[in-house]
Amino acid sequence: MTAWWPWDVLIILGAYHGLNPGMGWLFAVARGLQERRRSAVWESFLPIAIGHEAAIGVVVVLVVVAQFLIAPAALRIVGAAALFSFALYRLWRRTAHPRGFGMRIGPRGLVGWSFLMSSAHRT
Repeated sequence: MTAWWPWDVLIILGAYHGLNPGMGWLFAVARGLQERRRSAVWESFLPIAIGHEAAIGVVVVLVVVAQFLIAPAALRIVGAAALFSFALYRLWRRTAHPRGFGMRIGPRGLVGWSFLMSSAHRT
């Protein structure tokens, strides 16, 4: 292997993240089709990205703060328990979906939707 392999992996993961139909680009396309404007697709990307980054920031801050408040071994156990609990919840409620966001939403709604979806994928 070369020293470039971490970048290759990052590019592959980024491509998967971007092409996965469960990501926000599909919501942006649907919004553009509903409004019958190509510009609505492009206008959707920034709010989706802001919500996504806000969710990442919240998780990072929570982990940093938790490292000072909880011993590392306990933090790993709590994190594992949270992930396991969330997985069980998702198995039990397969059709659970955040409420309050329809397809006809503006930029603030897109930020909120993106934040909720990104947060749910990181817990």
